Amino acid sequence: MVEVIDISRNKETGELEQFTVLDAQGQPQLVKATKQNVLLYDPENKMPFDDGISGFFNDGEALMLSEDDPQLYVVPTEDDNRFAIYYDGKMVETMPKQSVDVLEALYTAVIDKDIRDVLSVYDDIMSSQVRRNVINAIHPTFEESDRIDVIERGWLIDDLLLIDWSASMYAKHDDPTEPDVVRKGDIVDTVDRSYEFVQLRTSLDITPVTIRIGDTRVRMTEREIMFLAKVRWVLNRRDYHPDVPFWYYVDRFSSVNWRTGEPEEQDEPSFSSFSI
Repeated sequence: MVEVIDISRNKETGELEQFTVLDAQGQPQLVKATKQNVLLYDPENKMPFDDGISGFFNDGEALMLSEDDPQLYVVPTEDDNRFAIYYDGKMVETMPKQSVDVLEALYTAVIDKDIRDVLSVYDDIMSSQVRRNVINAIHPTFEESDRIDVIERGWLIDDLLLIDWSASMYAKHDDPTEPDVVRKGDIVDTVDRSYEFVQLRTSLDITPVTIRIGDTRVRMTEREIMFLAKVRWVLNRRDYHPDVPFWYYVDRFSSVNWRTGEPEEQDEPSFSSFSI
């Protein structure tokens, strides 16, 4: 449980500027009075329940919004700006820029018993992402599957390039929610968007196709086809984009041989020096 112990206001306007909370370990933390933080902690005790919306997530517990089928519940993540929404057995993770929308939707769901705004956030994310269960079922069909790690954000290839669930390509440590720095002639400028590591475009219309996964026929969406196409491109990046000096540099940070672009061969372990 997080407790608000002090608030600070602007001397001229009287508006709330910041407040201090005691975290779960009893340590004081100074928090800016952003719209998100006010919804989370309710420093002015305006909400008809204790501790703001954060009080519903004590010890990482889920906030159940609909127990009837299909079930709907929200779970906090390690990042205060992200939430996981589970609906009808499927999960989406919100982006930091959606945090205020999520908290406002949760407020409406708790106070008015109206879950439509939460479902709207869920639907927006689902429409902009691939279906993880479908994509992950295809993973074993890649001959290079040992070069692909399925992680929380998407598929990580050669421990460097990530194809995320929206079918965008980023470097492993790039945060797509942060602005990028770009060069425009002799000027280096910060832009309010994040660029993909390599931006791939197609001049052809993508026609959805139907595939079989086990005994189930699945119709692939355009975004899912793009996701798999980018995975194939990254796996064969030196063929599709034969800029050798570029890949010499980039692959120094990957798990493949930076000269050849091929996976590093692992020496067989030798036990000749061991005695039992």
